[in-house]
Amino acid sequence: MGTITCPEIRSELNLTPKGRAEARDSFVRSFERQFADWTEIAKVCIEVDRDKDYLLLGFSSWHSWLIEAAPRSRSYIYLVVGRYKELSPDIPDEDLAQIPITATTLLRKVSSKVRQSSNIRHQAKNGSVNELRNAIEQEFPEQHLEGIVEQRLRFTTSQWERIEAAYEAYRVVDSTASLEVFFEWLVSEVQ
Repeated sequence: MGTITCPEIRSELNLTPKGRAEARDSFVRSFERQFADWTEIAKVCIEVDRDKDYLLLGFSSWHSWLIEAAPRSRSYIYLVVGRYKELSPDIPDEDLAQIPITATTLLRKVSSKVRQSSNIRHQAKNGSVNELRNAIEQEFPEQHLEGIVEQRLRFTTSQWERIEAAYEAYRVVDSTASLEVFFEWLVSEVQ
């Protein structure tokens, strides 16, 4: 059996069953608060980079520090730092802190003017992503938001080799093209 390292749970041997349940509940709620508070981790990581704290900690770069400091959540931190930097000029911190990270995917696709709308910020904080999309489409139809359709494809190895070779050939012409853009181009050539 592993060692219990969480202070709330470590002493659960001396707790009543109700006290133990409350300690476990407190631990999970604390974890959830930290996970949901994406703007706070973004701000701290931005400050570490801005003040070059990573040098004081013995790292040559912010990226090398992040790999050591947060090996399991590094990609999440890159995501939230990027979203914070992109959205914070248009959305006050107190509003941004209340917007779920899932809504930021949509907010980054719209103009600065739309992000500054108090109605859109309210919808981002209080509604679902679909409700936010509807609010943007109604109030700002010129944004031309397009939905995303996700498909999972399963190619045989030989099929994928042919597709990959054609995709790589296409990337010679457009090195930034995603696989989705390539498929769209293929379909347009067939029509």
